[in-house]
Amino acid sequence: MVMQMQTKLEGMDLKKAERKLMAYGTLNNPVRLKAFLLIAEQPDVAFNDIVKGLKMRNKPLAAYHLGLLKAGDLVSFTYERKGKKSYSNYNLTELGKETLRELRQAVH
Repeated sequence: MVMQMQTKLEGMDLKKAERKLMAYGTLNNPVRLKAFLLIAEQPDVAFNDIVKGLKMRNKPLAAYHLGLLKAGDLVSFTYERKGKKSYSNYNLTELGKETLRELRQAVH
């Protein structure tokens, strides 16, 4: 039995498996999952639009959840400052797009 298991694991890229598991673990929260799906629906979405879509009043908490999505390499963001205003826009990374495709296949 152990020999069979080792044979099945030999061809597996453990680094890739770790990244995938971290991505799925990151989405194991309703706020992060909803934020992830909002970003998927509207590429280059602004931070304030995500907060509105999440129906959250607590911007620091929203930023915390978005930071975890970024740390999980599911989303990326661009930051731009124009005068006194700053803008953060979010997009899915390649891993995020791949994870979204897998989630869609799993639930259909």
